[in-house]
Formats: sequence, structure tokens, C-alpha cells
Amino acid sequence: MKQKISLGSSTSILIGAVIAILALLRGPAQTVLLLVTFALWGLWVVLTLLRPAWRANRAYRSREERIAQEQEALSTVNVVKLLLCHVNYRISDYLKSAYPNARWEWTMNDPELFIAHGGTGRIRLYGVPDYEYADVTLDQKGSLSCSLVKIVPVQDNGQGAPSGPSPDPSVWYELEGRGVLDTLIADLRSRGHSSLTLNEDGSISFQPEAGSSKTTKHAFAAFPEKVYWPRLADTLAQEGLSADVQADHIAVSW
Repeated sequence: MKQKISLGSSTSILIGAVIAILALLRGPAQTVLLLVTFALWGLWVVLTLLRPAWRANRAYRSREERIAQEQEALSTVNVVKLLLCHVNYRISDYLKSAYPNARWEWTMNDPELFIAHGGTGRIRLYGVPDYEYADVTLDQKGSLSCSLVKIVPVQDNGQGAPSGPSPDPSVWYELEGRGVLDTLIADLRSRGHSSLTLNEDGSISFQPEAGSSKTTKHAFAAFPEKVYWPRLADTLAQEGLSADVQADHIAVSW
């Protein structure tokens, strides 16, 4: 069996070779041969002993880097899953505040991507009377809002599609009104406006300037009936808004 030569054995061979050269040669030839011997021995040490150690060290570092990258990727996945779980709890608390028996599930295939980038995603509702779905909006600041969605088949009876029952004003405001009104009021306030109008058909309008016609900005899919408007005005007042109930609209100012 072929045995590997260790550094100690190679040193012994080098010493023997040096002694032989010193004993047999004199003059310039001796010096040249000694230099060649030491050079060959140094080259052999580098190629035979040091190079494998260097390769092993490089392989070890590469393995450590690969493990670190895998751990970082795994950590990223765990963070996204943790954020998804956190948002799930927020949505559940949001719904259960108005519907204690509410249950839900994502309708999208990759909710983790939705959590990472934000936007609007749809969920399927259970235990929520009169509503089958809800649209969840998550912005880049982490604010979350939820709008209930009722699927109503189109009926061509000459009178338009039937309107569903009006929700309780406080529940309607939390689940649908707050998200729209907060965003719209912030935009109008930043441009110098101080009021808007909630119309009977669910549309929102404001007057750009004195004497001009009103501009419609948004229309709610469902809006409380007139009988609930005083309670809706009280809800708006609790949010720091002034609400004046009229015959066909509610004037809101801030």
C-alpha cells in the first residue's frame, strides 16, 4: 500500500540530501545544487501539504456561506409567515367586533405575497349574515381596513337590482365607511376643503368652489337607510366630525 510522506519524513530526506551534497561537492556546483534541492523541497511542500489544506479551508468557508444563506432564506420565510399570522388575527378581531361568530378564509392562492406587498385581497366569510365576502386593504403603512361584499345576481325586472338590508350604522362605519372616509377626508383637507356630502344613494360629493357644481368622488355599495342617519351622525361625531342630517343627504364637515 502506498503511504503518504509526512512533513517530518520529507525534512529527513532533505537533510540527508544536503549532507550528501556537502560531502561530495565543492565550489559553485555545491551552492547551485543546494539551491535547487531547497527549491524542489519547498515546491513539494506547497503542492503536497499546503495546497490540500488550503482547498479544505476554502471548501469549509463555502459550506459556511451556503449554510448562512439557507438560514437567512429560512428566516425570511418565517418572518413572512409570522406577519401573515399577525394580519390574520387583526382581520379576525376586526370582523368579530361586529360579528362574534365570524369565520373566514383567503380566496387567493398566495396570501404571503399580498402581506409582503400590500393592496386589496378578498376573503370568504362565514357566520356573517347577508355577506359572503370581504375586501381587505393593507397599505404600506400597515393600516388595515375591511369592506363587506354581498354577491347579488342581476335581475332585469325593469326596476334595477334589488337593494340589500342596510347594516347598523356603527358596524357599517367600522367595516366600510371608515376606510373610505378617512382617506378621502385627508385628501380633501390637504387641498383646503372642509366639508363633503353623503348622499342618499351612497355617493360622496364635494363642491370644488363657490357656485360650481358638486363633484362625486365615491359611491358606497351599501349605505344606511334614512331611519338610521341620526345614529350615523352620532357615530361620525364620536370620530370628531360634524354631521348635519338633511332630507336627502348628510352634510359632513371637519
